[in-house]
Amino acid sequence: MMLLLLEDGVIGRKRLSEIMSIGEGSVRSLIRRLREAGYLEVGREGCYLTKKGRREVKELRRYLKGPVELELPSLVGGRASAFLVRGVGEEGLDVVELRDEAVRAGGRGAIILLSRGKDLLFPETMEPLGKYRPDDESALRTSLRPSDGDLVVVGLGGSSKESRLAALAVSLTILEGS
Repeated sequence: MMLLLLEDGVIGRKRLSEIMSIGEGSVRSLIRRLREAGYLEVGREGCYLTKKGRREVKELRRYLKGPVELELPSLVGGRASAFLVRGVGEEGLDVVELRDEAVRAGGRGAIILLSRGKDLLFPETMEPLGKYRPDDESALRTSLRPSDGDLVVVGLGGSSKESRLAALAVSLTILEGS
């Protein structure tokens, strides 16, 4: 997660702590491990990706698109953050565990949808989102442009930061399992 946060440049430890909603001590531990692995360096201005870290983020971005912030009034009652996880399908997908991961990341949960043909489906029932919330399905399709087998992850939270962290945590968990 931290590598993606550093994707756009240098960020200080305190700011990383705020963004990730974890203590500075935890951030220091993560920085130490990522630095030892050769993914980032620390300078006067803050943390930044090494060449190896930039390669890792580039590889991750082949499979992960987002976050996109969008209005989903019917589905979540307002704004939400969403990610697209490319080409993983529903094989071995434990939706309940993924929702729990969103909560562990500080969100209220997550909605996971499978792209199949022209539909975004709830993997548990294979019912199309468009049957119940056509405008929200259209907004997700337009923003993320999913292909067959892609997953759309919508983070739920009390703020856009919580929503984004929940969606990112679930997306990364999906990628780790694929």
